[in-house]
Amino acid sequence: MNDKNMTILDKDHRIGRIWTAAALIMMVMIPVFTGIIVGSAPDWKTFFKVFIPLALIYLPTAIGEVVVFSPMIGANGCYLSFITGNLSNLKVPCAVNAVNRTGAKAGTEEAEVIGVIAIAVSTIVTTLIIGIGVFILAISGLTEFLSSPKAVFLSDAFGIVAFALFGALGGQYLVKYPKMAVLPLVGIVAICVAMIFLGLGNNASTSVMLFVGIIFCYLNARRLYYKKCKAEAAEAAVAMTAEPEIKNSETDE
Repeated sequence: MNDKNMTILDKDHRIGRIWTAAALIMMVMIPVFTGIIVGSAPDWKTFFKVFIPLALIYLPTAIGEVVVFSPMIGANGCYLSFITGNLSNLKVPCAVNAVNRTGAKAGTEEAEVIGVIAIAVSTIVTTLIIGIGVFILAISGLTEFLSSPKAVFLSDAFGIVAFALFGALGGQYLVKYPKMAVLPLVGIVAICVAMIFLGLGNNASTSVMLFVGIIFCYLNARRLYYKKCKAEAAEAAVAMTAEPEIKNSETDE
């Protein structure tokens, strides 16, 4: 496609695909070059034996994240977030909160620009904090403490960070759009409770419930959309019926 005929979105996708491909190549090249330097190669039979089950678990999650997060953070935000990682814990909450604080409407170019800035800033801040943390660990004796059984409580705390963040963000949408949020929330909770009583609680993983939530949200949004269209059509019919009567009354006067 000629650059002159490309829209801004087309250019964004082209740049995003180039940088995503470059990032993937660099990530893959690290173990490849390490293996070449040390003269070691993986056992491919064992590799694929472990890789295939993990791919079957995480591939649906990855697809679900693209479907769910794309409308929230936009095309540019998706490319930047999926390259830098840590979407659910950091990037998406930062982008959504920045858009809400500025009052921008989701899905607009303004909201996408604000979201990208928030994601970029969060990436830079995270990198700096990790660097400072690594430096502190290197000069202090915290490494031994963190690797000891006494620090088990930290892993439990970090394990609920994502739930706390999305609970806070989800609460805002629940208050602002109760009709849109209540039915999916009730449906997911009901399914989780039913699976626990049936002894299938271990199968209620995040990836599974993500797709269940998408289905509930889609059905509820479709129901509300058709209901809104029906109400607008009824109002338009009433207005068209009332218009001749108004004209006749004006003529009689």
